[in-house]
Amino acid sequence: MEFKDVMAQRQSVKNFDPNHEVTDDRLQQLFSVVELSPSSFNLQHWRFIAVRDLDTKKKLRQASWNQEQVEHASVVIIVAGKLNAHEDAERIFSDVPEKVRQTMVPMIHGFYADKPTMQRDEAVRSASIASMSLMLAAQDMGYATGPLIGFDPVKISELVALDQHHIPVMMIVLGKAVGETRPRASRLPLSEIVKLEFLNGTGLA
Repeated sequence: MEFKDVMAQRQSVKNFDPNHEVTDDRLQQLFSVVELSPSSFNLQHWRFIAVRDLDTKKKLRQASWNQEQVEHASVVIIVAGKLNAHEDAERIFSDVPEKVRQTMVPMIHGFYADKPTMQRDEAVRSASIASMSLMLAAQDMGYATGPLIGFDPVKISELVALDQHHIPVMMIVLGKAVGETRPRASRLPLSEIVKLEFLNGTGLA
């Protein structure tokens, strides 16, 4: 499928076939694409918890304003941001030339260490980029998806055992869509969302 078709066909779906199963092999195929997403300093601040157990999905549903798709989707993916990803720099840069490693690792630690706001912002940014990659890759594989932010982050963290170094950024439900998909919501004109040179510049015609 051409990329423009993947983008055009991807929509946020709420109705899923609760009997459809997604195997480990299909998840591996999906995430082997997702892991190619970009991240600051290649620190890969994202972690994914793929939930298929029905009892756990029911609990996640209750912690997500009782949204039905959380229970009926084949997989509920908790996208978590790793706050201390900078501590992985030594390992991530282990296969680069020594001179590069000696430059990059201290730079990364200086950029993030003792800066909780920066750590959180970066975790959310990188996890969000990977989340979009995930939804597009899933669409290309024939799956429907839907991102959710309507949940209790404390309860979700407890249900999937997130520790103090990880925060829930969003949920993505994934599976086979059923029923009619709602028409795509309208988009603002390009002239309003794309400005040339300055925020008050000429809109892209």
